[in-house]
Amino acid sequence: MQICLAILHFICQSVVMNNIPRHLLKVILPRIKQEQVIVLTGARQTGKTTLAQIQLPKAVKLQSDYLSFDDPDERLRFQKSAAAILESLKSPLIILDEVQKIPALFDPLKWVVDRQKHQKSSAQKKFVLTGSSQLLLMKNIRETMAGRVALFNLHSFALSEVAENENAPFISMIWNAGGISSKEEKLFNTLPAANMRRAILLRDEHRVWGGYPPVWQKSDAADKLNWLRDYRRTYLERDVADVGQVSSMDNFALTQKLLCTRTSGILSISEVARDLALAVNTVKRYLGLLAVTFQCFVVPPYYENVGKRLIKSPKIYFPDPGLNSAILGDLSISSGAAYESWVFAELLKWKQLEPVEPELYFYRTSGGLEIDFLIAGQGKILPIEVKSGNRVTAADGGSLAQFIREHPKKTTTGIIVYPGRELTQIRKNIWAVPDWYLFGGIPPGGTSFK
Repeated sequence: MQICLAILHFICQSVVMNNIPRHLLKVILPRIKQEQVIVLTGARQTGKTTLAQIQLPKAVKLQSDYLSFDDPDERLRFQKSAAAILESLKSPLIILDEVQKIPALFDPLKWVVDRQKHQKSSAQKKFVLTGSSQLLLMKNIRETMAGRVALFNLHSFALSEVAENENAPFISMIWNAGGISSKEEKLFNTLPAANMRRAILLRDEHRVWGGYPPVWQKSDAADKLNWLRDYRRTYLERDVADVGQVSSMDNFALTQKLLCTRTSGILSISEVARDLALAVNTVKRYLGLLAVTFQCFVVPPYYENVGKRLIKSPKIYFPDPGLNSAILGDLSISSGAAYESWVFAELLKWKQLEPVEPELYFYRTSGGLEIDFLIAGQGKILPIEVKSGNRVTAADGGSLAQFIREHPKKTTTGIIVYPGRELTQIRKNIWAVPDWYLFGGIPPGGTSFK
């Protein structure tokens, strides 16, 4: 037990001391060479400022100026003469933080960016904008910066990031290769036992506390939970107030809690409205606010008929297990729902790093066939079942086998993700894959895939 605690303490300290690089950088770097404006959104405290102010300038090797609109004096200064200030900045990289707090910035920024088009590319400044509120930020971008920006969302730490594994995770290999070969199975079986134990400990910690960077800077459980509770309170008091449209904060908080209890389930807004004794339109508005502030996500069903995807009920996910604990308080959700939500979060963070980002769906037919996730794109589909138990049998792959039979042109392999220790083929072309291995929890020095 003491050894496990020592390892976890080392892991948490490593996250603090090394300022681990975010994998989204690999996607941003090629785009910043092509675009003048990069917009980085995401929930509060996911590390946007650290990425923009520290990691990105270092990666592109450019001197930068950093301005934060959290500062009321800075907002006042820009409201008076934004264009002149932007033109006076000499650094080739300009970081503008929390830009949703100053809507008056966007017209002057558009003017400056358009003027730069007539300059040599080497003389053009690059602007990096960050913001926590997608609603306000996107509204202004749509109106004034359309066609001039590259948009990115930064989520909290993925498992592969806290593991400091900079190589592509195993799921990337499966997606790009279209399957798992016996060679990969043999490679898995050569993993050092110490690396496996560390990866599992790290996965367990991530499944309990989620990925918010400040949580990983704390080693005490009480400190982690207190931070998460403060985060939720600040979100309700400040973030929701910033976007408005909430007449009763108590009703909004109760809606958030009730929706969180239904994570990984089919979303019925009318049912939620009935349970809360609120109007359906009110619940829709609250759900919209939760979604645009990155607190929850909805996953549509997969249908060959695209129109059906738009009208059928989606599934709802609250992705961060640590924050979910703070939201739920004394309430609880099933271990299966909690685990599926964690797997969803890892898939969400992974797919945006792919060269061509795939879509994420779930699958359910009137005949009773259900599959937790479908990754779809480039004419292929990878079906994924989620099992929270430590053992997987051939019976667990029945739905995947049927889906493969019914979609032979697009699907060649199915996987079951689970928290166990064995990579094994349970049926033809259906594999049970440990979650810590699938999502890149292998530490430096362990097996990796490029």
